[in-house]
Amino acid sequence: MVLAVIPALLAARRVLRPVRQLRSAAEDMADGALDTRIDVTGDDELADLGRTFNTMAAALQADAAALRAMEARARRFAADVSHELRTPLAAMTAVTGVLDQDAASGHLEPETAEALELVADETNKLVRMVEDLMEISRFDAGAAVLELDEIDIGELVGKTLALRHWTDRVGADVPPGLRTRLDPRRVDVVLANLIGNALRHGGPSVPVDVRARAEDDRLVITVTDGGPGIPADVLPHVFDRFTKGDAARTRSEGSGLGLAIAAENARLHGGSLTAANAPGGGAVFTLTLPRAPV
Repeated sequence: MVLAVIPALLAARRVLRPVRQLRSAAEDMADGALDTRIDVTGDDELADLGRTFNTMAAALQADAAALRAMEARARRFAADVSHELRTPLAAMTAVTGVLDQDAASGHLEPETAEALELVADETNKLVRMVEDLMEISRFDAGAAVLELDEIDIGELVGKTLALRHWTDRVGADVPPGLRTRLDPRRVDVVLANLIGNALRHGGPSVPVDVRARAEDDRLVITVTDGGPGIPADVLPHVFDRFTKGDAARTRSEGSGLGLAIAAENARLHGGSLTAANAPGGGAVFTLTLPRAPV
């Protein structure tokens, strides 16, 4: 029996070795190493399985490369289109601005003035969309940079609200003397997107609150509203590009890039931006940033 066991163990080892190799290769593939291949010898069923694995891995690698190339072309196209639209949009904005003055002075017929107002609004929305597309393109190209400065968070929140005339509609609770180093322009963009989103989706009579606090080496800013909250099917995709909370909303609700840009700005700082629904109702956005010593 002892003599019989030894050949059996050797045979089992020869059988299990390619199985272990296949399992290790599958784990490497799952970790993203799409160039993983296994050495195949023999003509048995395990060898056929190994060849099938290599064929599948090659197909996945080719598909992934094709998808990356398509994504790169799409991003380049968006960047090029956005750049080319800037000049004609600047001219259109200048013309509508002059005509707005004529409309305000009463030199135009009411119907003409109303049509002009519509054209001006749509032009301004297109300008904002192009600016958002260009900002996203800078993130994709790795060209976005931080310009850090020592900032009082309370002053930054106050300026964000005052600049957009939100002071009477939004409550702010920021401890005095809360300071850190960050890029004030980019954090202002994040706050403006979060607060504007809360005001739009929460409704004109729903309170919106901005709170900030320090937690060890982190700065935490939350924006909450008392609205209906974020639908469960939208919540996992709320920071995806061109995602809107309600597909039935009109174009006036935005391009769907605002929250994506906010999330990119948070990551650029080495922080994060998350979304959730409060237990009592309403949406809660939490911006967490590293708190650098000042």
